[in-house]
Amino acid sequence: MLHYYFSFLCFCLNDNAEIPECIDKIVWHDLLGFAKKQSLVGVFFHGMQRLTSGKNKPTDDDVMEWFSCVKQIREKNKMMYEKSALVVKNFRIEGFRCCILKGQGNALMYADPYMRQSGDIDVWVEGGPKKAIEYVRKLCPKSKAVYHHIDFTRMKGVEIEVHYRPSFMNNMIANYRLQRFFMAEAERQFCNKVLLPDNLGEISVPTLRFNRIFQMSHISNHFFHEGIGLRQLVDYYLLLKNGFDEKERKEEEILLKRFGMLKIARAVMYVLQEIFELEEDLLIVKPDQRRGKKLLREIIEGGNFGQYDKRVGNDVSANAFQKNLQRVYRDIRMAMLFPSESLWEPIFRLYHFFWRLYYKR
Repeated sequence: MLHYYFSFLCFCLNDNAEIPECIDKIVWHDLLGFAKKQSLVGVFFHGMQRLTSGKNKPTDDDVMEWFSCVKQIREKNKMMYEKSALVVKNFRIEGFRCCILKGQGNALMYADPYMRQSGDIDVWVEGGPKKAIEYVRKLCPKSKAVYHHIDFTRMKGVEIEVHYRPSFMNNMIANYRLQRFFMAEAERQFCNKVLLPDNLGEISVPTLRFNRIFQMSHISNHFFHEGIGLRQLVDYYLLLKNGFDEKERKEEEILLKRFGMLKIARAVMYVLQEIFELEEDLLIVKPDQRRGKKLLREIIEGGNFGQYDKRVGNDVSANAFQKNLQRVYRDIRMAMLFPSESLWEPIFRLYHFFWRLYYKR
């Protein structure tokens, strides 16, 4: 059944694609469960709306079941566009240049800018951790800071993460290089302004070049720490569909290697080619079948950000001990195929413990 879901997903992402033969085998209620697990309800519904014929066209009851979810997704997207513009505006007033990472910036790449399921607002601000943490804690004294962001619950109904680093790697040598890249590219990202749909405002978003590195680090980070879902792979697929030239491809392959992301990038390319049918000339590195199959298994097992992973608790319901146990278990599972990030993870966790102690002062 998964094969049918993947075939239909490709159709949903390509408005010029022909209706796949697998349509007749899909049970729409079951597909909704899969779509919820992977946070792709809006994407699948976009494809369902294009089914004008066929033996298994969704019934009115099917459509209503889906539509209740899609209506919430569209309403949240509208709110998140408005709030994102407000967040950027407020931080600029306070003297912070900034840009929105992932989220509503990624939503703009979709055929319908209201079909992506929104999460929280990730805003990258200039100035480094000390300045950002001090500012946030003046307004929200109990905000929790971690290595790359601090929670900011200032805006009702919206979770905001204020990033002083876009992302990070466990391998501290690779991470040092990655952070230097982020700092060197920051100016361009803060100045890259885009208009939101329906006159909902203006935000700054990362450039395509920056996003191809940053979002790969984001995928890597979540893959090794908790889990990653198909939504993040759809984001990356649409990012690559914007295209790049051969010079950019060669430069970015070198960067991915320097930042310790080449193995995970090759695994991602396998999934994008095998499942999403991405054209070979849009792959930034050569696919790796062995690691790609491992990545795909983890995606299917864990769902969006590993929330459905039942192997050792899960990030929603687990206590602190279970989460640490899950982290160790995950390191062991990944060590053979992705040794660098897996073996560095306990060392980085120890460093992070002392980092948090310092910034609690």
